[in-house]
This record gives sequence, structure tokens and C-alpha cells, in this order.
Amino acid sequence: MRSVHVARGRLLRGLTALVVGTAGVAVAAGPAAAQDDPGWVDGWLGDVTVGGPGAPGRTVPLTLNSTGASQPRVTIDLTGLAGVATAGFPDYCVTQGTSVTCPMPPTAIEEFGTLTGTIPVVFRPAPGAVDGATGTLDYTALGEQTEAYAQQATVTVRSGPDLLDLVDEHLTGVEVGDNLAVPVSVVNAGDHPAVDLRLTMRFPVGLVPTSYRNCRYGTNQSLATVVVCTVRGTFAPGQRHELRGGLGTTVGPATLGSKRITQVVEPLASAGPLPSGVKLKSRDADRALRLRPVGTALDVLPVEASRTDGQTYLRGVHGAFDIVATGAAVTGAVGDTVRVTVGLRNTGPGVPDGSISGESVGAFLFTPPAGVTVLATPPGCWLSGDEEEPETVPATWYCNGPGSVFPAGTTHTVGFDLRIDSLSGAPGEVQPFQRYPRVDDDPSNDIAPVTVN
Repeated sequence: MRSVHVARGRLLRGLTALVVGTAGVAVAAGPAAAQDDPGWVDGWLGDVTVGGPGAPGRTVPLTLNSTGASQPRVTIDLTGLAGVATAGFPDYCVTQGTSVTCPMPPTAIEEFGTLTGTIPVVFRPAPGAVDGATGTLDYTALGEQTEAYAQQATVTVRSGPDLLDLVDEHLTGVEVGDNLAVPVSVVNAGDHPAVDLRLTMRFPVGLVPTSYRNCRYGTNQSLATVVVCTVRGTFAPGQRHELRGGLGTTVGPATLGSKRITQVVEPLASAGPLPSGVKLKSRDADRALRLRPVGTALDVLPVEASRTDGQTYLRGVHGAFDIVATGAAVTGAVGDTVRVTVGLRNTGPGVPDGSISGESVGAFLFTPPAGVTVLATPPGCWLSGDEEEPETVPATWYCNGPGSVFPAGTTHTVGFDLRIDSLSGAPGEVQPFQRYPRVDDDPSNDIAPVTVN
């Protein structure tokens, strides 16, 4: 929140200037107002969970944002952590007893006038901390003359194994036909070893993962391949484990647009339910998926180790595809009711996939021929044009797509019942609602006529 204060004397001088001349006010008032605006500073630190005594430290980001403020900083009160956890700060922070003050980090980046910096805070369990113990860390972001807002984060001690995923990759330039080595990397953030784990991965439509003996495979409603692996072994606290060489994945011809390969790790003993709506089956394979230890056990986990899930993101795969509009031509007399079936066909091989954004793909627009009346709006469609002025703005219906994917070789059509009022009107048309994820390889067939003779 911003707070602007104008002194009474300055206000009187401004009123006097208004009497003298409006131009003078315009010159003088702008800089004065800008000088009185102290800007703003805010901070964010999420709740934290640490393992019991013996667990590695956890690095958690405290984010500091500032616009137009002088000396942005954050003050931290550690009193509420006593007996639960300790918190360590970078060298540029100043500690006095249980109070810590950190300025905007020297690595802060300015973008669109806002300065953003991340302060890495290392949390460790306090000696003797018991399972379930909770404490609080109070922090206040402020600058010179800005309003200060006190916030609080809860720190909890949780004893037992705590597997985290370390994968967060973004790849560009991936092409159909490539063979990828998708990384799999985990670490145990808890104070007890994890004995065996479950790895669950999702490969969007078009991506074909390698088969392993200890994994089962299935397909979900968005045509993604779901893989569930039971990985045997003991995963010690702080120890990183990786799949050597990565998980081989072929970028098949159905791959189109951006893709997110997800993975989730869980201790097998406390793993949740299997993915719903997916029939998992084993596949013939000549080897098992195994995770091997890498390096020595970590005393402090990096800031990236914060979640049980990870991702490998493929940006903008330029796969081939062609969406063809399906029009109609019907015959009837004035007063007759005729049905036209219109829509789209995906001739492939690429499959438009909206599972990342949550969008429905394969939606289309239908503009009826002039001289007809749509008798009823079919399910999944609604009027998006202006029916009141059909001569200047033809009424157009929007029809939803078949789902989050539009499989190659499939057609999505909808039937409209039309009453023929005259036979002298211009033809209608059908076309894709949007060119997703890009204009296809043959735009000449994206629009098809709809005629009544």
C-alpha cells in the first residue's frame, strides 16, 4: 500500500499557484508529488517443514519486492523459533540477538520498475526438537517512510523420510524424432532413511518413454502416458539419487506445441492412491529402473529442493498437423427445416494438446447462411455474434472442442437445425475458433462453406 502525505504549507502554495496560472501548477505539482511518494516494499516467506534432528538443512527463499522505496529491507524476529528450529542468513544480513535485518540482496533484478531479490534462509531443526513441534518466524518488509507490514511463517518439525524431486528443466529446440534423456533426481530431506519409493511420471501425447520391468504403463483421458514405477533401495537423509543417463524418451510424430513431463516421488510405505481413471499394465523390458547415489550426502539442501514433484518442460515443438474445416451443402424449400453437420477434422499427425493450459481444443465457429433461422442451439454451443443485426453482423455460434486433446484422424462435428426463410442469401461458413497451437501446415482448408440450395 502507498501512503502520500502533503504538508499544509505546500498545499497553500499550490493553491496560490493555481490563482497565478494553471501552467505553473502543472510544472510544480508533479515533482512535489513524486518526492512525497515513499514507494512500497513487500516480502514473502512460505511456511516451512524441516526434518527432525539429523535431517539436512533446508534452504527456503524469502522474496523481497520494492518499487520506488529508499533502502528496502526486511527485519526478522526469531523469538518464535526457540526449541523448534534455527534460521541462518547470508553474510550481508545483520544479526542482533534474535533479530535479523537483511537489505535488498545485491543480486536483485529490476523489471518494469520493480526490484525483486531473493534472500536464501537455511532452516535446521533445533537440537532436541520433537516430531510435530511448530514455531513461528515473524518478518516485516519496509523502506524509509514506507508503511511496514508484519507477516508470519509457520515452521514445523516432521520426523521421518521426506523425498523431494530435484528436476526442473526447460528445453528449447526439441524436434519430432529426437530422443531425449529425461532426468530423474531425488533427495531425502528427512531425518530417517526412505526404504523403497514410488515414482509416478506423466508423458503428454506424442512422447514415448522407455519401458522398464519395475514400471507399469497406462493412458489417461488426454492420451498422456502415465508411468508408475516401484524403485527398490534405501535412500539416506541428504543423499541425492539419480537415474544414470536419464529416462529415454522419443519425440513421436503426434508431439505438437509445448509439453510438460511431470514426475512425483513418494516413500513407498506412505504413497498415496494410484492415478485414477488409468489402467496400468506391465510391459516387456530387459532392465529395471534404478536410482543410484550421487556424491556425498548434503548437509544443506539447495533452494530448488522444495517439492515432491518436478518437471521437464519442452517449449514449442514444431510438429506437423492439418486441421480441416468440415462444411455442408443441403437442399430444401422455403419453410423446410434442414440439418447441417459442421465442424473440424484433424488429419494429423500432430495432436493439439491443451492439457497444460486446461483449455478445450478443437473449438470452432459456425456462421449460418443468410436467409435461415437456427431453431435450437446444440449442446456445447452458444451464440457469440449479434442476432439482432444479421445484415451487418452475421450471427455466429461458438462450439466447444472435444476435450483437452484433438486426436489425429478424428472429426468433431455438431448438427444444427435450420429453417429456410429464403433461398437468396449468401453462404455461411465454419472455421477453427483459434489456430492452436499455431497456424497449421495447410491454412487453405481452414474455412469451409455452408450452403442451402
